[in-house]
Amino acid sequence: MNHVEHIQNNKVYLDVRWQILRLIREYFWSENFVEVETPLLLKLPGQEPYLSPMRLQLHDENGTAYTGFLHTSPEYAMKKMLAAGYEKIFSLCKVFRDYESFGGTHNPEFTMIEWYRTNSDFYVIMDDVEGLFNFISNKLPSASKFLFERMHMRDAWQKFVGVNLNEYLTTEKMFALCEQKGYKPATGEAYEDLFYRVFLNEIEPKLETVILHHYPKQMAALAKMSETEIGYAERFEVYVGGLEIANAFGELTDAQEQLKRFQEEHKKRQELGKDVFDIDMEFIEAVGKMSASGGIALGVDRLVQLFASLQGAEQACQNIDSVLVLPASKLFN
Repeated sequence: MNHVEHIQNNKVYLDVRWQILRLIREYFWSENFVEVETPLLLKLPGQEPYLSPMRLQLHDENGTAYTGFLHTSPEYAMKKMLAAGYEKIFSLCKVFRDYESFGGTHNPEFTMIEWYRTNSDFYVIMDDVEGLFNFISNKLPSASKFLFERMHMRDAWQKFVGVNLNEYLTTEKMFALCEQKGYKPATGEAYEDLFYRVFLNEIEPKLETVILHHYPKQMAALAKMSETEIGYAERFEVYVGGLEIANAFGELTDAQEQLKRFQEEHKKRQELGKDVFDIDMEFIEAVGKMSASGGIALGVDRLVQLFASLQGAEQACQNIDSVLVLPASKLFN
């Protein structure tokens, strides 16, 4: 299929995409958010162990070469803006990740809506998610209203796995559970990897319309620890039909704790044989200047897939390629 044929064959899905991009902006403007732009080109990328930023080389007018990276998220720049005094901001932008699948549920270039609120927490961000989904539903024909179930991670494990997650919050206990279930974990495997052996097989496929909150502390990423749920972090993910749509935090505002986590992630990248990068100390400083905040990153392409499937199309929109004008599979294969 050539480029023009791909666009023609997927016009019904692409037309939904253009509507949703407009509606996303309308929703956040109606909530008095400011739309911001941040650099796509960075000197220092994120430290996430399982993400691979796209490396590139650029030159100044004198021919001096510099190594840069395309951002995997606008998060670092947006948090610097929060530290500088911005309060309610959103960014609708392209992000890039190397070593991603070409098609299915992934594309190396994809669109993300990321937003933050200061003087807030992750429960307010949950309200935003519900508000955004229902705003879009009310504006599009044939779209049903979304009723999200807010489910504690502990309750999900009890419901779908039949165990009390509180008893499996250590690497040793989770390793034993994986062995018991026949997942054949490797010696020295990290808690997060063990957790996902069970979660991805026994829980995620069953999450219909769920906001899954309070992840174990080992999986906090850039979230702060819960003050009321010992052993858990203020992190949630949004699932629809077993597909993860968004990832959110009650944001960490402790600069030293953030530095410690980055150092641990740096070590993890080394262990995985991935490229390692210097830590963005400007970001560490910004974290310490932030007030209590909540933030989230939501995959727009997957959101479009979801709504396109509800718009009277002949079949559900199963492949992310269908909602992209020219996906990587068409450009490079």
